[in-house]
Parts: sequence; C-alpha cells; structure tokens
Amino acid sequence: MHRFYSRLLYAGLLVARILFSVLPSYIHPDEFFQSSEIAASDILKVTGHRTWEFSSQAPVRSIVPIYLYAGTPMFILSFFSVTPWTLFYGSRIFMALLSFVVDLSVYRVVGKRKWTMLLLASSYCLVLFHVHTFSNAFASVVLSVCFLLLKRVESGGGCFLLGVGLALGSFTHIAFPMFAWPLGVACLAALVSALRSGSLTTRGLVLRVAGLAAGGVLTALGLVVADSLYYGSLRWNGAEFPYISGSLTFTVLNNLSYNSQHDNLAAHGIQPRYLHALVNMPLLFGPLYILALVKLWVFLRSDKQGTGYVGMAAAGSVMSGVVLLSLAPHQEARFLLPALPGLAIGIGRWQYLASRYFWWMWITFNGALFIVFSMHQAGVVPVVVYLSESVWTHAQCRYTGTDALCRQGGVLGTELTTRVYLVSTYLAPRHLLAQPVDRSMARARVDLVDLVGLETEEIRDILGGSVHVNETLVRSSQNELVFRRTTDTHYE
Repeated sequence: MHRFYSRLLYAGLLVARILFSVLPSYIHPDEFFQSSEIAASDILKVTGHRTWEFSSQAPVRSIVPIYLYAGTPMFILSFFSVTPWTLFYGSRIFMALLSFVVDLSVYRVVGKRKWTMLLLASSYCLVLFHVHTFSNAFASVVLSVCFLLLKRVESGGGCFLLGVGLALGSFTHIAFPMFAWPLGVACLAALVSALRSGSLTTRGLVLRVAGLAAGGVLTALGLVVADSLYYGSLRWNGAEFPYISGSLTFTVLNNLSYNSQHDNLAAHGIQPRYLHALVNMPLLFGPLYILALVKLWVFLRSDKQGTGYVGMAAAGSVMSGVVLLSLAPHQEARFLLPALPGLAIGIGRWQYLASRYFWWMWITFNGALFIVFSMHQAGVVPVVVYLSESVWTHAQCRYTGTDALCRQGGVLGTELTTRVYLVSTYLAPRHLLAQPVDRSMARARVDLVDLVGLETEEIRDILGGSVHVNETLVRSSQNELVFRRTTDTHYE
C-alpha cells in the first residue's frame, strides 16, 4: 500500500509538471531569444527578433540543438492553425515532455529508489526551469542520457552513443563540457578496469574507445557542417552537379572566443566568483545541495568500494561544473541546471533519504521558490498575446488629410501599425504575435519597442519623437481608431 501511494504521488507530480508548464512565467529573455524566437521565425515564417548571437559575422549558437528542442514543436504546429497561445503552449508542453527523459534516465541508473524519484520530480528546477526553452535545460536532458549510456558502458555497450551525446551537449551550451568531461574519464576508466579483470580483450578496448571517439567526432563534424550551411559560410552550388563551397563555421569556438574576453562578459554583468557555490547552488537546489555536500564529504573519506563509475562520475560532474563555472566572472543560476542529474544520481546511489526534517525543508523550499519564479514577469506573455489578438485583420478607413479614422470590418487596403512601448519589462518575444513575415498576409501590425534599461529622460525623448495622432480627432471619433500617415500607404 505504501508503494502504491508513493507511485500515485509521483504520477501526480508528473501531471502537475505538464499543467504548470503553461503558466506564463518568464524567467530570462534567453528562454525565448536563444530558442523559440529563432525556430518560429525560421519554420513558421513569423516575425521575430534575431539577437547578435545569430546575426553576427561569428555566430556563437549552434542551430541543430535549437531545432531539436525548440524547432520540433514549431514543425508540428506548422501542420495546424497557428495562434499566439498555441505557439506558447506547444513549446512549454514539449519541454515538459522532454524533461521526462531526465526522470527516465535517473530511474534507469539508480533503480527502483522511490525517494530519489520523488526528490527529483518535486524539484522546482525540473518543474519550472526545465519546462522553459532554455538551452541549459536541454543540456541537462542530454547529460542525463549520457549518465544512462555510461551505465551501459559498464555493462558492455553504449560507447558510440555516449560520444554522440557528449558532442551534442557541447554544441548545446558552452557549460556542458564542464559537467560532462568526468563521464568521458569514467568511461575510459571502466573500459580499462574491464580489461584488467579479463572481461574485455585488448581488441575490444580499442574498438570501444574508437567507437567513443567516432561518435563524438562524427557528430561534431555533422553539427559544424549544419551550422555552416545555416549561417551561409558554406553554400550549395550547381544544379546538375551540385557541390559545396565556402568555409566552415565553428560556433563552439566562436562562443569560447567571445566568453574569454572580459569586456564581453562585462556587458552581461560581472559577479563574484563565489556566487555559484554560495548563492546559485543553494538557490536552485536548497536542502539537496547541503545534503550533497555532506554525502560528498562522507564519500571522499570512504574507501569508495561499491560506488561504481557512474556514481563517481555523478560526484565529479557536480563538483567539476560548479568549480569550473566559478572561474568565469559572469555567473547565472541557470548555468547550473545540468547539475541536477548528477545530484539525483549521486544521492540515489550513495544512500536512501529518510530524514523527516529534510523532507519538510525540501517541500517548503521548493514550494516557496516555485511561487516566486512562477509569477516572475508573468504579465509579459499575456500582454503580447492580447496585442496580437487585438489587431484588426479587416478594417474600413476614411481619410482626412494626414489622418485615417478606421473601424473594424471591410477590406484592409492600408498598412496600419500600432506601436507599443514596453518599459520595465523583459524583452517581449515577437514570435508570440504570430505575425507573418509576408506583409501581404497581414497588413495590420503591432510593432513592439523595448525601452529596457533606459533612463527616464531617454524614454521621454523617444516618446516625444514618436508619431502623434490628432488629439481632436481622437476625442471626436466614435468607435474609430485614429492613425497618422507616415508614408503614402502606411499609417501608424
């Protein structure tokens, strides 16, 4: 009966994750502008804002991982009628389903340990951060699969796929290798141990190491070619005898080059190097981080018998990720999301959790942080959707000199733009307006202007220089909107 209730609770947590995924919380602009904004623009041909990471001469983001976790729901939605809410819900629900891979991988690694699975499923990081389209969340998913593949290496297979996973994760986010390299070392150590025990021949060792290397090299090469074609440095030429010409684009190297320059990082914010260890890890994992430190201390002082290479890789992954990321002066909490699989596996393999006080602290911590982040910037997405739904697809206008008075209905033959200024909010995701790039398909537009970070006087200057409609007409018009002509065929 006790097992039945624990399974019921776990199933409830999984359902809650899907339901909570559609909350309009907005944690960081990168969850849109490094993923779904790009995928929606490319696949659905809607307007979007391309940040410097994708439009510069040295792009720093690989497009294949983005298409995998953000482009897949867009591709599915392309077969249906696209609305702002379907764009938003589709991405979030897909990420929630993708986060189940973390649960499955941890379960396959640690076995039937209900406390570990309940601990993982109740973490607000998995319930909230992992359902947002962060590259860090996808990196966490890939790393959890790599742990599962490492266990398969201990059982005699999985080397090639492990190489594929390590390469894919490295192209997903620059922080991934800092968490993943202990898994590569553990893989080689497991193979050498098998050779010494006689369960693996020298030929078998060479083949498996070659498989690990081949998986990584071939995947990296494929990603480089895909990025090069996407960003235009490589081109298909010829019709009858096609061939490729140009140069390769190495987004990972461009990313490393950019982040190695202090001035570039200063533009994003400089934080003290102890922030990850003393603030961000407790912020993300709370009591689990404290428990992990205690377990780690016990583990380091033990003889480590029976731990296994996956357990040691889990401990090494968390320690390496925190330490190496702390060397960089720019530190954001979400960079540490890939620590979650290692923490769950490490705790699950070392000892059962039984402290009642721990669970009370865990529930209180995750409940409080979930409430905070679930309401964070939660008004931005509904506002964008409201603006999109408020745009007239058909309007009938009458013209008075430089002004147009329009009411809904009729045929819209004039380009009408409603410009909206956003102050003291995160950047608004343009793709949620669901406006086609082709203006002939939607002549009425919403133009979002972000005034984030500007001083009051700068905002006043911008607003003062914007288009002003005739206030007399506004007061005298009945059920009509007033627009001011900016060109012969365009009104704002």
